[in-house]
Amino acid sequence: MRQIMVALLVCATLSWTTLAPADEKAQTSDRTEVTKFLKDHVLGKTVAFPKTIVKLDDNSMESDSGEQNTFNNFTESGQGFCFDLTVVSKETRFDLGKDGKRIQPGRDLSGTEVYRYEIVERVSTKKLTGTVRILSMTTKAPSREGVAILVTGMKVVEGKLLWNETLPGYLDLIAAGGKYKPGSWDGKCAFSLIQRKLRFEMDLTNFDVDPDTLQRTPRKEKLPLFVATEVG
Repeated sequence: MRQIMVALLVCATLSWTTLAPADEKAQTSDRTEVTKFLKDHVLGKTVAFPKTIVKLDDNSMESDSGEQNTFNNFTESGQGFCFDLTVVSKETRFDLGKDGKRIQPGRDLSGTEVYRYEIVERVSTKKLTGTVRILSMTTKAPSREGVAILVTGMKVVEGKLLWNETLPGYLDLIAAGGKYKPGSWDGKCAFSLIQRKLRFEMDLTNFDVDPDTLQRTPRKEKLPLFVATEVG
């Protein structure tokens, strides 16, 4: 009996040893899944955010905007990949009077901005991290040069491509009265397919930033979930 048990244990060990590498190979990396999702569903596509009205700067300003986002120029490197996001927006910002009504004529911020996503698979963790930086802009707003948005947590979960964005430091955010404030934001982004149409969601949180300590304080306004759907 003992000899039979030993023989069975040896066979089981050998079988596990033989199968283990195959099981490991069967596991798909985040990089493989993300690049496949991008190639199959995102690249070359345009999604449109509908016209949205949002109050900003402690309800002293109102944004009336809509935009289209196009994703293209995908390239792969030895350890990662990159792609561009082109944003064509039409936006007007209005100061609000004490009665809550718009003070005309408003400030036109329409234009085009192009961003570069640069993503790398880290050797130590096999996770994807990266940055987003501005390549060009025609919008009538302060320059976004000299900063990089951090990208973390990029992966495909239950058929959705997810990632997080954080702006360290600060940018010049437009405030009421023709002024500017140091500000930052966090974002949760998600691509999904709804009836075979691409859907893009952005959940943003704005922060005031102390320029000396870089301490961030959440803004009072609660932004809506921004949802864009595939054009065409």
